Amino acid sequence: MAEDERPNRIHQLLFGAMSLAGPRVQRRLLRGYFDLWHIRADPWSVTVDAYEREKYKATLDQVPKRDYTRVLDVGCSEGCFTMLASAAHPEAETVGADISHRALRRAREQAARTGSSATFVRLDILTEDARGPYDLIFVGELLYYLGNTPAVADRLAGLLEPGGHLVLTHSRPQARLLHTHFDGHPRLTSVSNEDGEHDGRFFNVAVYERT
Repeated sequence: MAEDERPNRIHQLLFGAMSLAGPRVQRRLLRGYFDLWHIRADPWSVTVDAYEREKYKATLDQVPKRDYTRVLDVGCSEGCFTMLASAAHPEAETVGADISHRALRRAREQAARTGSSATFVRLDILTEDARGPYDLIFVGELLYYLGNTPAVADRLAGLLEPGGHLVLTHSRPQARLLHTHFDGHPRLTSVSNEDGEHDGRFFNVAVYERT
C-alpha cells in the first residue's frame, strides 16, 4: 500500500467496522460523530477552501446537460454544495440530506439568508425513507463513513429513476476503491470519470446513469 493511502485505508476500515454493529447502532454512532464535528461551524472549511470550491465546480461541470426535476444531495453537511446545485438547476426541487441536526440547522439558516430554494431533511440514507425517486443524486466525500459499499450502491441505485444520474465525488486515491462497487453495478452505467486537482490535492468525479 502506498504511503499516502494508509490514513485513508485506516479511516475506511474504522467506519467499515462500525457498520458491522447493525443499522440502528451505526445510525446512532454516526449522528453522534457528525453532531460532534458540527459543534463549530464549517468544520471542513468548505466555504473558504479553494480546493473545495474547485471540486464543487468540477462536480457540477460533470453533470450531463438535461433538465432535472428532483435533486438529492446526500451527506449535505451545512448545505454549501446543495445550494450551489440548486442554483445550477433552478427548475428542480433540490433536497439536502444529512444525519446531523446541527449541520442541518445551519444549512436552513444559510438558505433563508441567501434566498436559496433548497430544502433540508435529517435522514439516514441507508435505513430511512428518502422519498425517492430522484433523477439526480450527488454523493460527495461520504462513502468513507458508510461501510458496506455494495449495499450503499444498491440503495442509491434504487433511489434513482431510470435515466437518472448519480454523481460521486471523493478524494484520491481512495476514490478508486469506493467507486469500484458502482462501476460494476448491474443497474448503473458509467457516463464519465474525471480526475481533478488543486494545489497538490486530488479528487475524482464519477457519473453513472440508472439503466
